[in-house]
Amino acid sequence: MNTREIRKRIVSIKKTQQITKAMKMVAAVRYRKAFQNLVANRPYRKEIENIVSDLVSKKNDDYENAYFVSPKKTVKELLILITSDKGFCGSFNSSLLKNCHKRLRLSGDNTDILTIGKKGKDFLSVRGYGIVAGYSGVMNNLNYASVNKIINDILTRFASKKYKKVTIMYNEFRIVTQATTKIFKLLPLEFDQKAAVKSEFIFEPDLKTLLEKLLPKYLSVVIYGILLESNAAEQGLRMSSMEQATKNTEEMMKRLTLQYNKVRQGNITKELSDLVGGAAAVS
Repeated sequence: MNTREIRKRIVSIKKTQQITKAMKMVAAVRYRKAFQNLVANRPYRKEIENIVSDLVSKKNDDYENAYFVSPKKTVKELLILITSDKGFCGSFNSSLLKNCHKRLRLSGDNTDILTIGKKGKDFLSVRGYGIVAGYSGVMNNLNYASVNKIINDILTRFASKKYKKVTIMYNEFRIVTQATTKIFKLLPLEFDQKAAVKSEFIFEPDLKTLLEKLLPKYLSVVIYGILLESNAAEQGLRMSSMEQATKNTEEMMKRLTLQYNKVRQGNITKELSDLVGGAAAVS
């Protein structure tokens, strides 16, 4: 490789470095916002879970609600897969999609898929899996109001008694550089009655009316909380991936600069040798 080619490569890598730095800065801003929203939502999600769990522990045995019942005439499962719309986020999508593919191969035709994120939809569509609905662009403006349509779609599908259960597969936020694939059973609802608060309250209106109002609200909060987890994990991994990419470009430029200097020094030495040889021949 001559000096001209090396210079071209250095210039190209510098341009790539500028892009990775810019992407890292954007991801850092989005990560801070996503993390703040996640932390703010966790106490609310925990409290509403405690309230609903306490109310469920006091319900009568004859109480009936569609969210507690698993239809007997179907074996189908609705799997909700949450991925990103874009790449450049490390192992965020790859590990999740690998685990999802493995799960779907075992379940065969007994699973319908609802995707949130373009990467998951593209991956599964190519492999011929049945996608009943696909949502993209959700994380661009993630707030409770913007995901109401998705939440209502999920709850309506289960209420139609077409599915035996609804499961969510997503990446749970751990730290900036790490996310863990989680499988969460959303419906039918199950609560740990031993962990219930079992507080004594006088209900107004009655317990049944409260549950009818609170259960959809609780499920909405759970789904929204999972979306916040996924978004924080995505932005954190994208930020760390772009930081690592920037470091890699710096190392590549150092190696190429060293190589450039060696080639240039070799050319100078060769030219000097030719001059000395020519002068000696003339004399």
